[in-house]
Order: sequence, then C-alpha cells, then structure tokens
Amino acid sequence: MGARPGRPLEPVPTTVCPRCNTAGPARLFRGEACAACKAQEAWAQLDGEKLVIDRGTIDSTVLRRQGEAAGVPVWRRMLVWIGPAITVALATAAVWSIVQLLSSRAIGPLATVLSDLSWSWKQAVLIGSATFIVSLIALVRAKRSRHFRRIPLLASHLLAIVIGASAIVWGALNGIAMTQAFGGQYTSMPPRESLGVTTQLERIVDATVVVLAPDADGDVRGGAIGTGAVVAADAHRAWIVTCSHVAIPYITPGAPRKPSEALPVWVQLADGREGQGRVKWAAPPPLDIVLVELAIDHPPAPVPIASDTSELSATAAVTFVPNPYRSGWKVLHGEVLKRERHLSPAGAYDLVLTSLPVTHGDSGSGLYDGRGQLVGLNTWTRISDGPAEGLSLPSEAMRAAIDAIRSNQLEGGTLPALPVGGRSPGIDQLEHAE
Repeated sequence: MGARPGRPLEPVPTTVCPRCNTAGPARLFRGEACAACKAQEAWAQLDGEKLVIDRGTIDSTVLRRQGEAAGVPVWRRMLVWIGPAITVALATAAVWSIVQLLSSRAIGPLATVLSDLSWSWKQAVLIGSATFIVSLIALVRAKRSRHFRRIPLLASHLLAIVIGASAIVWGALNGIAMTQAFGGQYTSMPPRESLGVTTQLERIVDATVVVLAPDADGDVRGGAIGTGAVVAADAHRAWIVTCSHVAIPYITPGAPRKPSEALPVWVQLADGREGQGRVKWAAPPPLDIVLVELAIDHPPAPVPIASDTSELSATAAVTFVPNPYRSGWKVLHGEVLKRERHLSPAGAYDLVLTSLPVTHGDSGSGLYDGRGQLVGLNTWTRISDGPAEGLSLPSEAMRAAIDAIRSNQLEGGTLPALPVGGRSPGIDQLEHAE
C-alpha cells in the first residue's frame, strides 16, 4: 500500500535495504536504498567516464578545510579567538583573587586585618561574577557559530565558567565566616566616655587591654581575641596577664607551653596605643595563664594584685571590665557564688565562680574585689540548668609570673611551678616591677 497523496513519506520501522538486503544503522523510507547502494548507483552513472578533479577544486577544498573561510584574511579569522582570550584573562584574574583571599594574614591591628579581608572576599565575588557571566555569554554566542566544535575555544569558556563560580563560592563563604566570627561593634578601642566610676575603677579600665593572637601558621583569621590586664610596668615596657587559650590558641589545654616558641601577639591599650607583644611566661598546664611583654613608652599604671584570695567567699562583691571591642566600655558588678576545686587529667586547681557573664572575647580579663585588687583571671563560662557562671582562676595562680618579673627571670622561660592556694609573702599589693 502506497503513501497517501499530499502526505510526506515517513520512515518505516526497518533498517534493511530492499536492494542488498543489508541491515544498516539508519531507518529507511519506503522503497529507499541504503547509502552503499546509492554510492554504487552514482558511480554507475559515470558510465566509464574518468573522474577528474581540477587544481582549483583541490585548492578551494584545502582552504575550506583549513578554516572553512576560503579567501577570508588571517586577521579576520583571528577575531574568533578574541572571546576565548577575554575569558582566559578573566579566569586568570579570578584565580589571583582566590589566592589573595586564602593567603595568610599576619598579626596586626584588627581594623586593618578585617578591612583587608572584607575587600578580599568582595573582590573575589566581583571578579568571579564578571568571569562567570562573560564566559557564559561567550559560550552561548560561540554555540551559534561554526567554530563551536573547536576544542580549545570550548574548553577556555568552560574552564572560565568553573573558575568564576569557584571565586564566587569562596568569596561568599569567607564573607559569611567573617560576619559570624566577629560580632563586635568596634574593631579598635572605642572612645572613652565618662563611666561615672571611682578613681579606683578608672585605674582598672586604664589597665585593660585587648589581645589578638594568630593560629599556628601565623594566620590571624584562625587565631583568637581576648582581654588582658597590665600587672607590672617600667618606663619602656608593660607586662600583661591573659589566658593561654587567648595568646597561644594553637596549643591544646594539656600540652606543654614554651614561651620561646610562641608567635607574636597584637596588644592594644585602653588609650588606643598598640604594638606587637611577646609571650614571656606561661603557666604549666592546666593553668590557663600567660604573661605578655609589650615594649611601649610610658605604659599605663598596673593594677595591684591580691596575694591571697582565701577570704574571698560567697556574696563577696567583684567587678570586671568586658572586652571593649564588643559594645564599648563597661564596668560590670557581681558577686562570688562559690569556690571549688577543679579536677582534670592534667592536675587540680582552684576556681572562683561568679555571677558575672564571661562571653566571647572576655577571656583573660581581670576579676577585681571591692578594693580594686586583681583577685582572679576570667577564663570561661559554665552553662548549666541555672544562670551562667563565670569561672576565674584565683590570683595565687599568677604569683610565679609576678615573682619572675620582680627577679628579672622572664627571659629564660623556665620558671618553677608553684602550687595554687595559700599565701605568697613578699608580693602583697604589687604596683611596679622592681
């Protein structure tokens, strides 16, 4: 039965040629021969004539195979590669922005570090977006031309798209991490407004510092930020007490601490002056205490340190200054809740529990009694079913460092461990290093 008039022929569900009865890969119309039979028929039509290919046909074929643009000047054919050249240049810039973003940042002022990191992730997102969009447009345009199947052209566009997307992702992730890592209101010492406190408390505020430390690779992004207090000073130096996990965050709590191997930290004083400090002494684990030396002229007056806190019992009034970077200068008042012995695999030591909240950035701040004496070092917060409890190491834990300052023994960094608790005659109300 033949096809109906007015309707095109449709392929039949067979691939067998009706002439040679050979199965092929393509479906055939009704009565249609396979490609091999058609070729034999074409040769037969020559009827013994010679097949002649003239020189002009050969030359035009060669030109067509070379660029499928016979007679087109070379400079016109080179225009095809302008698009890939642009996408490769943008991809190179995107790779550079990723490298800059992931490069280590040395210790320095927090405002400078955050500004640099902020610009780096925004730059990566911007260059990555430009690379991704331009490469995608170039790929779509190339698909409409006869050059789309050229592998170098296609590969350049695809590679640029992947690199651009990577730059966007890395930049966005770093931007999110920056936002979550530091939620403070300030990136340097905020202005000092009148706190309406006594001269005694003003001295405590003046002796408060912010400490910024890098990670084990010297990258400030993986480091720590905390607080400290000036406990001794001379005309050209200040000694600051803070926590080990602030100044040496890359050392595990139970590991030995060697001050000579510690990386430099960045210290900013309450009056805005800042500089690079060095860890000069570290308490043996598990005591979370280090002493940092800052070379600076005319440092603030140090706070007095209580040599004995055994009489610091429950309901005793205590005070501390939280990290001023978070929400400005404040003086918080609370009371001692209790004092307990803390046991750990590395040893036992006393803890003073207070009603004062010690949050992120407050580690290393001083705890002061009603007379303005440093009676403890705030380390962390215990969260239980009830209200959060601030945990502080009593000032007796620091007396080895104070004795070392007085005897000028900090350079060696090998001080004997002194027991926590009890009295320490000879350093009562230490005002300056002698």
